[in-house]
Amino acid sequence: MPAKKKTEVIEAPDVLPVDKTEPFSEVGHIMQLAITQNASIDTLERVMKLYEQSQSIVARQQFNEAFARFQQEMPMVKKNKTAAFNTTNGGRMEYSYASIDDVVTAVQPVLHRHGLSYWFEQQQNGPQITITCNLSHVSGHFICNTATGPVDNTGKKSPLQQIGSTVTYLKRQTLVGILGVACTDDDTDGYVPDINGNAQPQTQAKSHYSNKDFQRLLPEWRASIETGEQSADRIIRKINSKAPATPQQIQQLKAIQPRGH
Repeated sequence: MPAKKKTEVIEAPDVLPVDKTEPFSEVGHIMQLAITQNASIDTLERVMKLYEQSQSIVARQQFNEAFARFQQEMPMVKKNKTAAFNTTNGGRMEYSYASIDDVVTAVQPVLHRHGLSYWFEQQQNGPQITITCNLSHVSGHFICNTATGPVDNTGKKSPLQQIGSTVTYLKRQTLVGILGVACTDDDTDGYVPDINGNAQPQTQAKSHYSNKDFQRLLPEWRASIETGEQSADRIIRKINSKAPATPQQIQQLKAIQPRGH
């Protein structure tokens, strides 16, 4: 006789039942309640409007809480770029500024940590370019900051480069403005003072550059001159943009020579 086959019964583990029905959203429950009570279309519209208003209030509160936490952790942005331009009377001015890359690198990780993000909108009307920076929270609430400026036709830029220069500047300004980011040192980027050679002197003479600050910064300046990173004349111009350098300070800087000279 053939051997009887042994049947092994394997018990399946307990499986949680799957709910096939879609859960109602909060607004779905409200609408269902209104429908069961034979509410009119006007009533349903008012219910929807009240619900949207309450959601908007909650979203704004969540945005404000997230933005407050962001500002507690908001980093300082260093100005790592320098630029120079000729003034109207034939002089020359230099300044430092923080590029939009510097700003984004500093703030983006903190923004994302708190559910915040930003995007830009761009419009052009003739020679005027308008940039709007939108700052949004995952809750849906957002705020805007808008700035308008003319196409940058300074230098020898092509038409596309002129537009690009203005767009980059306005993006940086609107992003910094909406976030309240602080950049170290004063930023004159975007503002070219019209220095008039015929202007009358001020009644009060400007004091000389602080010798205390000069001695504090001298080792750093000495190293940058010796390595060829900066020239003595360039440092003197930077000093004069804040306060006139004394003859002794100028003499000290000009006495420093690049290595190999």
